[in-house]
Amino acid sequence: MIIEARNLSKKVIFNDQEITILDDISLNLQTASSLAVVGPSGSGKSTLLGILAGLDSPSSGEIFINQKPLHLLSEEERAAIRKESVAFVFQNFELLSGLNALENVMLPLELKNKKDAKNIAINYLEKVGMQNRLLHYPQNLSGGEQQRVAIARAFACEAEVLFCDEPTGNLDSNNSEMIADLIFDAFQESSSALIIVTHDLSLANRCDQKIELMDGKIL
Repeated sequence: MIIEARNLSKKVIFNDQEITILDDISLNLQTASSLAVVGPSGSGKSTLLGILAGLDSPSSGEIFINQKPLHLLSEEERAAIRKESVAFVFQNFELLSGLNALENVMLPLELKNKKDAKNIAINYLEKVGMQNRLLHYPQNLSGGEQQRVAIARAFACEAEVLFCDEPTGNLDSNNSEMIADLIFDAFQESSSALIIVTHDLSLANRCDQKIELMDGKIL
């Protein structure tokens, strides 16, 4: 089991009132399997992703990545696990504007002290069809091209878990289908587990499991 969540809840205080964002969420995900989290805006999808990835802490409950108890760890300890075990593809791509495509993919590899980071980055950029755009900066790439770079960066890390937060949300239908294909092609070649938060049901239906959130609960 690569991810196990037990009875997760998240509550916040707003205007002196307690608001429940997540309520008693439990789920499991095996290595090399995929999970889609769907639901309307405000249902708690992104909050759940943040807790599963160790970016946020639950108010109660337990969350384990590869048997490591994230709910018991400090932010520094969670950051260390994210560095080693987690990668992300974001809706807004989150590429660094001062780095070209190749440098954006190389950066997390270099932070992990990966040997031959440049060749690894080139290999993954070739897999997503960006071999002719290696030296282009994000502002000179289309939205679909930026998301291809983000996918190459995520899979190049060879993380245990890959989190995708609305990866097709800012793309037109043609680019959305292309990006979905690239994500699942790369996933099939990897040993990573994949968690996708999405409004796109066609993307969600390609996953091994799907859960739907409504008002912070699994339907």
